[in-house]
Amino acid sequence: MSGWSSLALAGDPPKAPVEEEKKPNYAKEKGETARDGTVFKRVLKESYDEPKTVPKAESNPSDPKTKKDAPVKYDEKGQPIEEKEGKPAKEEKKDDGQAKPSKEEKKKDAKKDDSHGASKKAEPTPSALYDPQVIKLDLNNRPHTPVVQSNSQADYFLCNKTISKKYQEIVFNEINTFADRMGLPRAQPMPCMVKISKPGTKFPGAVFVEFYVDEQAAASCIRLNNCVSARLLMLYPKDKKAKTVQEIYRSYVLTDERKFRRSSFCVSPDGQLLGEKNCYVSLHPDWLFN
Repeated sequence: MSGWSSLALAGDPPKAPVEEEKKPNYAKEKGETARDGTVFKRVLKESYDEPKTVPKAESNPSDPKTKKDAPVKYDEKGQPIEEKEGKPAKEEKKDDGQAKPSKEEKKKDAKKDDSHGASKKAEPTPSALYDPQVIKLDLNNRPHTPVVQSNSQADYFLCNKTISKKYQEIVFNEINTFADRMGLPRAQPMPCMVKISKPGTKFPGAVFVEFYVDEQAAASCIRLNNCVSARLLMLYPKDKKAKTVQEIYRSYVLTDERKFRRSSFCVSPDGQLLGEKNCYVSLHPDWLFN
């Protein structure tokens, strides 16, 4: 019965022909012989024809298949805008009041504020007590420039752009005149600092101008508040409680702790020496009885 499985019966459907396996394309060479006598040869890759370039079909604008429909445009009422001879109708510009200003209008607006075409910054309100021709301070009697150094007693600002050059030369020459009189070293023109005393100090809010005999003295005064050789000027308004610009007296203090020397001088606004004492005493002779 086992032989029936291999026999073909008349009722069986015809079998598909068995495809012959494609033989490899061996290289025409001797090859390598193995121990068992088998010969190994290289199998060559099948060669294929190179693809041919097909010319690109030219597009025909009259062909309805290649022609694309232009987008339909609509007017304000939602109706389609008709085109004439293939050209789209021009859109009417409507003036909605939001049109961008022209370049000429922009230039005119820019020149309204300033003749040079640039708007001026609002100048800060000057001090009501100190003359801006002498020193430029704000309503709080502080310079408009930034603080460059600060210690526990005061804030320091550069004299530049705060004190006028003419006034700076006057007070510098007066300080050195007093230094010569005392036999002390002269101050150097730079650095020149504006010093504003902090609240809680002996003279809160007082305005000083300070010079130094050398860089070491400047560092000691500014950073450590330890002035061994002080060359100091207090700007003293005649009436500190006034609400109008006052005459500024110049109250000088010169010291040399190594020589145990200290002197004060008061100079009037017109340059007169009022005495070897501070300006408060010079302006208030009866201060002991007040």
